[in-house]
Amino acid sequence: MIKKLALFLILLSTDLVFATSDSTSSLSIEAILQEQPLVYYQDGFLYFEGFDGPGFIEIYSIIGNKITEISTQELNEFKSSISLESGHMYIIRVNSNREIKTFKIVTSQGL
Repeated sequence: MIKKLALFLILLSTDLVFATSDSTSSLSIEAILQEQPLVYYQDGFLYFEGFDGPGFIEIYSIIGNKITEISTQELNEFKSSISLESGHMYIIRVNSNREIKTFKIVTSQGL
Protein backbone atom coordinates (compact mmCIF):
# COMPACT_ATOMS: atom_id res chain seq x y z
CA MET A 1 0.00 0.00 0.00
CA ILE A 2 2.81 2.43 0.89
CA LYS A 3 4.66 1.63 -2.34
CA LYS A 4 1.52 2.32 -4.39
CA LEU A 5 0.96 5.60 -2.55
CA ALA A 6 4.61 6.65 -3.08
CA LEU A 7 4.40 5.79 -6.78
CA PHE A 8 1.15 7.75 -7.11
CA LEU A 9 2.70 10.81 -5.44
CA ILE A 10 5.79 10.62 -7.64
CA LEU A 11 3.71 10.35 -10.80
CA LEU A 12 1.45 13.16 -9.63
CA SER A 13 4.35 15.54 -8.88
CA THR A 14 6.39 14.96 -12.05
CA ASP A 15 5.90 15.92 -15.65
CA LEU A 16 6.52 12.54 -17.24
CA VAL A 17 5.72 11.93 -20.88
CA PHE A 18 5.06 8.31 -21.67
CA ALA A 19 4.81 8.64 -25.46
CA THR A 20 7.94 7.64 -27.35
CA SER A 21 8.87 7.66 -31.00
CA ASP A 22 10.19 4.09 -30.78
CA SER A 23 7.46 1.58 -29.96
CA THR A 24 10.00 -0.94 -28.61
CA SER A 25 11.22 1.32 -25.80
CA SER A 26 9.30 1.62 -22.54
CA LEU A 27 9.56 3.44 -19.24
CA SER A 28 9.94 1.10 -16.29
CA ILE A 29 8.79 1.74 -12.75
CA GLU A 30 12.40 1.35 -11.57
CA ALA A 31 13.46 4.26 -13.80
CA ILE A 32 10.76 6.44 -12.25
CA LEU A 33 11.76 5.54 -8.69
CA GLN A 34 15.51 6.13 -9.16
CA GLU A 35 16.93 8.96 -7.10
CA GLN A 36 17.29 12.11 -9.17
CA PRO A 37 20.24 14.46 -8.70
CA LEU A 38 19.50 17.46 -6.50
CA VAL A 39 21.05 20.93 -6.26
CA TYR A 40 19.97 23.49 -3.66
CA TYR A 41 21.24 26.62 -1.88
CA GLN A 42 20.85 27.06 1.88
CA ASP A 43 22.63 29.14 4.52
CA GLY A 44 25.38 30.31 2.15
CA PHE A 45 26.18 26.81 0.84
CA LEU A 46 25.39 25.19 -2.49
CA TYR A 47 24.59 21.48 -1.99
CA PHE A 48 24.83 18.68 -4.57
CA GLU A 49 23.28 15.26 -3.97
CA GLY A 50 22.81 12.23 -6.20
CA PHE A 51 25.92 12.70 -8.37
CA ASP A 52 28.88 10.30 -8.58
CA GLY A 53 32.56 10.76 -9.29
CA PRO A 54 34.51 13.84 -10.28
CA GLY A 55 32.80 16.83 -11.77
CA PHE A 56 32.88 20.40 -12.92
CA ILE A 57 30.29 22.97 -11.75
CA GLU A 58 29.51 26.28 -13.42
CA ILE A 59 27.23 28.94 -11.92
CA TYR A 60 25.59 31.57 -14.12
CA SER A 61 23.26 34.47 -13.46
CA ILE A 62 19.88 34.21 -15.16
CA ILE A 63 21.10 36.53 -17.94
CA GLY A 64 24.07 34.25 -18.70
CA ASN A 65 26.97 35.92 -16.88
CA LYS A 66 29.34 33.30 -15.45
CA ILE A 67 29.69 33.83 -11.70
CA THR A 68 32.10 31.03 -10.84
CA GLU A 69 33.28 27.55 -11.72
CA ILE A 70 34.23 24.76 -9.34
CA SER A 71 36.12 21.55 -10.06
CA THR A 72 35.89 18.65 -7.61
CA GLN A 73 37.11 15.07 -7.42
CA GLU A 74 33.91 13.84 -5.73
CA LEU A 75 30.40 15.22 -6.33
CA ASN A 76 28.62 12.78 -4.01
CA GLU A 77 27.08 14.93 -1.26
CA PHE A 78 29.39 17.84 -2.19
CA LYS A 79 28.80 21.28 -0.71
CA SER A 80 30.47 24.57 -1.51
CA SER A 81 30.41 27.88 0.32
CA ILE A 82 29.34 30.61 -2.10
CA SER A 83 27.73 34.01 -1.67
CA LEU A 84 24.69 34.45 -3.91
CA GLU A 85 22.37 37.45 -3.77
CA SER A 86 19.01 36.71 -2.16
CA GLY A 87 15.92 36.79 -4.33
CA HIS A 88 17.78 36.07 -7.57
CA MET A 89 17.64 33.13 -9.99
CA TYR A 90 20.78 31.24 -11.00
CA ILE A 91 21.61 28.50 -13.49
CA ILE A 92 23.79 25.65 -12.18
CA ARG A 93 25.48 23.47 -14.80
CA VAL A 94 26.96 20.18 -13.52
CA ASN A 95 29.24 18.12 -15.77
CA SER A 96 29.83 14.65 -14.29
CA ASN A 97 30.72 11.31 -15.88
CA ARG A 98 30.31 12.70 -19.41
CA GLU A 99 26.77 13.83 -18.53
CA ILE A 100 25.69 17.46 -18.24
CA LYS A 101 22.70 18.47 -16.12
CA THR A 102 21.34 21.97 -15.73
CA PHE A 103 19.39 23.27 -12.73
CA LYS A 104 17.66 26.54 -11.91
CA ILE A 105 17.69 27.77 -8.33
CA VAL A 106 16.09 30.81 -6.72
CA THR A 107 17.72 32.08 -3.55
CA SER A 108 15.28 32.99 -0.80
CA GLN A 109 14.88 36.56 0.31
CA GLY A 110 15.85 37.33 3.89
CA LEU A 111 13.04 38.33 6.21
